[in-house]
Amino acid sequence: ERIRARVPDVFIRTSLIVGYPGESDKDIEELLCFVREARFHHLGVFTYSREEGTPAFQMGDTVPESVKEERGSAIMEAQKQISHELNQKLVGNTLEVMVEGFSEETELLLQGRHIGQAPDIDGVVLINEGDAQIGEKKPVVIEQALFYDVVGRIIKIRKETS
Repeated sequence: ERIRARVPDVFIRTSLIVGYPGESDKDIEELLCFVREARFHHLGVFTYSREEGTPAFQMGDTVPESVKEERGSAIMEAQKQISHELNQKLVGNTLEVMVEGFSEETELLLQGRHIGQAPDIDGVVLINEGDAQIGEKKPVVIEQALFYDVVGRIIKIRKETS
């Protein structure tokens, strides 16, 4: 809340681990409440795995793999809705986007990232109109919100002549 009060347009992301030894259903409910309240723009969920040499290694792995997956899926389902709602708030805004090249989905779209999207982790900006070279930063007006991605078009900045 303090960060958002000082920087209203901030993008906040985090990662969580589920399935830590001793984790209970109550712990997951509490974590789900936190995720819903914090409303992260981007969230990654990983399942705990034992790492030799860490203090938790001695604890064993008391949470079954299927339960870990179930818990991670429940958190990501909540995050999916949050992410979509926050992406919808971007519709109509113009964001500076670093163009990465053609979309991984189709060569009919360009793909890039705005300042709030981490490479290889978060969603992308799909660009359905306009031209750019890889590495260029372009102003993109966001026209559509998907669950994790947004879609927009490159706009041309008019230079005023005197």
